[in-house]
Amino acid sequence: MIVGLYFFICSLEGIKGGFKYIFINWSNDILGLVEAESAPLTGLAVGMLSTAIVQSSSAVIATTMVSMAGMVAGGLPLDSAIIFGVPLILGANIGTTITNSIVALGVRKGMTAEEFIETIPGVLVSDVYEALTVTLFFLIELFTGALSKSVIFIGNYLIGLLSLEDVFASFNNSLIDIIAADPFVKPVNRIIVSYLGLNFGGLFVFVLWFLILIASLGFMEKGLEKLIQSDWKDKVVAAFNKPIHGFATGFGITWLVGSSSVGASLVIPFLATRMVNLKKAYPYLVGCNLATTMDLGQIYGYLAGGVVGVMLGATHVLLNILAVILWFVSPLRFFPVMLAEKISYLMAKSKNAALSLIIFTLLLFIVLPILVIYIL
Repeated sequence: MIVGLYFFICSLEGIKGGFKYIFINWSNDILGLVEAESAPLTGLAVGMLSTAIVQSSSAVIATTMVSMAGMVAGGLPLDSAIIFGVPLILGANIGTTITNSIVALGVRKGMTAEEFIETIPGVLVSDVYEALTVTLFFLIELFTGALSKSVIFIGNYLIGLLSLEDVFASFNNSLIDIIAADPFVKPVNRIIVSYLGLNFGGLFVFVLWFLILIASLGFMEKGLEKLIQSDWKDKVVAAFNKPIHGFATGFGITWLVGSSSVGASLVIPFLATRMVNLKKAYPYLVGCNLATTMDLGQIYGYLAGGVVGVMLGATHVLLNILAVILWFVSPLRFFPVMLAEKISYLMAKSKNAALSLIIFTLLLFIVLPILVIYIL
C-alpha cells in the first residue's frame, strides 16, 4: 500500500511534466479541441471511453485535474477548462460502472444460468443510476452552464475560506519534490525526452505515468482490501437489513479501498446466491458511488490540481451528492431499480443473457463514445 501511494504521487507529478511537454508542441490543437463548440459532448465521450478502457474513474479524474491545471497555466482561460472538464468528469462517472459487467462476465463460468440472471439487475443498476444522473445534469450544463458556474463559485469560495493558496503553493516546493519529483520523476522525464525528442517523448512520458497511475491505484486498493478482507462478508450481509446501514457500509468500504469499482463488485456474489435482492443491495451501491468522490486519493488529486483541481473536484462531489438526493432520498428513489429490472428482464428473455450483456456494455461504453468523438 505504501509503495502504491508513493508511485501514485510520482505518477501525478509525471503526468504534469508529460502534459507540459505535449502542450508546448500541440497547444493550438489542444486549445482548439477544448474551446470548440462541441467541447462538452467531446469531453463527455472522452470521459466515458477513457474510464471504460482503464476501468478507473479515479485515474481519469486525477489526470483531468492536473492536465486542465497545466493548460490553464499555459494560457487556456479558466472558464474554458471548466466547461470542457465538467462533462469529462460526468463521462467518467458512467465509464467506471463497466467494471461490474466485466466482473459478472468473468465469474459467469462458476454460475448457473439462473444465478447469472440474478446478478444482471445488480450489474445494470449502477449503469442506470449513473446514466440517469449524467444525462440529466449534462443537459442542464449544456443549456444553462449551471454546473460550471456553480463549481467556479464553490471553488472560489472554498479557496478563500480555507486559504488554499498556501496549500497549492506547498505542491510547488514541498516534501513531494524532495522525495518524488526531483530525485525520480524529473530525471526520468528528461531522459525520455532527450532520447525520443519533445514531440514523441512528451506523449510517451504522459502515457507512461498514466499507466503507472493506474497500477499504483491497484496496489493501494489491494493493500487496503487486505485490511477488511477477513470479516467484510458478515458485516455487509448484516448491513443490507437497513438502507442507511447498507449505504454507510458501501461508503465505508469504498472509501477505504479507494475504488467504487471494487466496492460495487463485492456485492455480486450476494446477488448471485440470492443472499440479498436488488432493492436491499441498492443503498450499498449508492454509498459506493458517493464515497469514490472523496477518498484520500481523490482529495490529494483535487489539491494537486490547484484552483482547477478544486473546481473540477467540486463537480465530482456535487454531482454525486445531487444523485444521492435525487435517486436515494427523493420519491424517485425506486426508479433506477425499476428500470434496471426491466432491462434485465429483456436480457433474461433472450437465448443468451451473457451475450446480451456484452452487447449492451460494448454499445454503451465503447461504440457510443467513439461515434461521438469521431462524428464531432
